[in-house]
Amino acid sequence: MKTEPVSLRVQQVNCFYNYAIGLDVTDVDLLKTAKALLEAGTVRTVCFSDLKAIYLDEHGEVQLEWLRPQGRRWDNSWTVQFSDSLPQYTAEDLIFCLELGFHERRIEGDEAGQVAPHLRAALPPIVLENDDLTLPVYPWLKLHADGLMFIGFQLDTTWDDLSEEDFISDVVNLFQRYFKSVWVQAALQRIDGERLLTNAFEGEISIGGQRVADQRTRKLVKKMRQTARSTLDNSLSKEGRRFDLHGEPWLLHQIAGSEDQSEWEGTIDLCRSIYANAVASQVVSTNNRNNDSVAGVQLWQGRPSISLMRFADQPKSKDQLFDTYSQSMSRILMRSAGMNDTPQLPPDLRPFNDYCLHGNRSILLWTWLRPSGASENAWDNPNTRAHLLENQARAEHFEYHNIRIARACAIAEGPLSDEQLVFAYETLANADSVIHKSGQAGEITDALEYLMTAAGTRGLIASGKEQARWYLDERRYNAEKRRSRMDRWLTAVFGVVGAAGLADLVFRPFLQATYPGWIDWFTGLVAFAAASFLILLLAMSISAFNKIWTE
Repeated sequence: MKTEPVSLRVQQVNCFYNYAIGLDVTDVDLLKTAKALLEAGTVRTVCFSDLKAIYLDEHGEVQLEWLRPQGRRWDNSWTVQFSDSLPQYTAEDLIFCLELGFHERRIEGDEAGQVAPHLRAALPPIVLENDDLTLPVYPWLKLHADGLMFIGFQLDTTWDDLSEEDFISDVVNLFQRYFKSVWVQAALQRIDGERLLTNAFEGEISIGGQRVADQRTRKLVKKMRQTARSTLDNSLSKEGRRFDLHGEPWLLHQIAGSEDQSEWEGTIDLCRSIYANAVASQVVSTNNRNNDSVAGVQLWQGRPSISLMRFADQPKSKDQLFDTYSQSMSRILMRSAGMNDTPQLPPDLRPFNDYCLHGNRSILLWTWLRPSGASENAWDNPNTRAHLLENQARAEHFEYHNIRIARACAIAEGPLSDEQLVFAYETLANADSVIHKSGQAGEITDALEYLMTAAGTRGLIASGKEQARWYLDERRYNAEKRRSRMDRWLTAVFGVVGAAGLADLVFRPFLQATYPGWIDWFTGLVAFAAASFLILLLAMSISAFNKIWTE
């Protein structure tokens, strides 16, 4: 008997609002970048994928921690012994990084090497505030050596049977929700503001898309920059508010210029922009010896990864779940609370009877089942955190391969250098092979292939390769033109040298013997002219013969 579909009433949910960012550099020096992030105050602890970590101690000095977990790959856990001098906040950050690293190693084997080395770090938290609501959000950074970056904003909430409509509008679509106050660390706002003010307002002085550039507009842009800088300085010079987040005090400031303004657009997307710019400004490329230029954001994509941990009348089997809540799950995947005629659910990408995984271009949805006897509070289960981080590791696995191909296609549309063009072509040429070898389990590989197709990224590979090949052919053609031009000049030079030698060895003695009355310079000139005419005639004959032969 089929159960009548009902609406969800959400009780516990974990969200990672993931933003995958492709930088315009393809080779990052992770160690120098980590040092720059620590010195700028952007992070306090950095954990590398090879299980090394650096952190700031209580004196502000950079220290090294060598992490040596005990345990095999397929065991249920690792055991790690930290140094006695390790600060508490560093230990907590490293535990989070090691848990994610544990799941990452179970997804992809070391011998595959499809994912570039990376660093991971906790960024300063943010607080989203309305009159009746205060949401602390914890951002995490993951930066790969190939210039792919991830910023995930983690939100854990418990609700008293939150309605499905409110859940979709306020949680799933959090990026569209306006907040009265957004509190961010002042150092991050300062870095972001200084970077933006360098070229601020230059593109805003235009009419109908046509830029207006004269002395008055330049003065106006200069004045606007001075006003913006003054607003930034005044806002960040004020005393911030102290928040007690996760047992630790944080001093945060409102977004500069947003004080007492009710119409400004304070969303989590604004935080994404601030954090991405602040981190990108500290990225050090291995090819940039003098560190003169700053890495820029070439493109970004964002989608939340939602784990529905507890909801009212939560089933214990997938059949019951689909019969009762398939329409609600479809509405969540469509991010539309008012949809009545819902589309059919996409296939479940989890073959086991513990949770469901559904995904499309806009969201990843993990819907948990509730076994008999399970507690109403999911956090009573000691394995809940491990399950959530396993979901996040799977989400990051998909986001990495997705943004890897998307950025390669973006580079292929307009490469900045020959090195980037070759990098993009190689990335697109081996994309299918990398996806096929991306996981140690068929479930993970099949899920990745489906999600890449659902996101439309795999459909870009063929056109991206064609664009990259066109630019490669253009560069090859231009190189051939330059080489041909150089060859013609070299032929002319060697022709002159050959004519001079022929004139001196053959024609000059002949003319001196035939016309002994000619002066030396005239004899030499006539000999050179005769030799040049003979060589030119020979070259024209060879060219005509080659033309007739090719036709």
